[in-house]
Amino acid sequence: MVCALAVCTPVLVDAPSAWADDVVTYEVVSDSVAVANIEYQNVTGRASAEAVALPWRTDAAVRTPLGAPPDGSQVRADWRPAAAPARWVTVRIIYRGKIVCQSTLDIGDATCYGNTPRIT
Repeated sequence: MVCALAVCTPVLVDAPSAWADDVVTYEVVSDSVAVANIEYQNVTGRASAEAVALPWRTDAAVRTPLGAPPDGSQVRADWRPAAAPARWVTVRIIYRGKIVCQSTLDIGDATCYGNTPRIT
């Protein structure tokens, strides 16, 4: 409270935001592409792994699993040097045991975002 001239007025102050990190699982799989470059989001920002053997899987803590970037979950695979018709790669985000996004492409680059639920 702030008091001036015998009049007291309550002062409202926002408490600092507290983050409750949650865990998602990122997967990148393929039957025809052996290696990809991968980027994914975690609580410290964007992480990357170069020339990763597929299949690849990791658990990552994120701020808001179903939120938009930069705090939401996202995973990207780039295999453009090996891209060709019918050389499919699937990226997916799994949250609480459920696939929330899955994208399968053969163009050399696939991305999933936790705030864009889709299964392709």
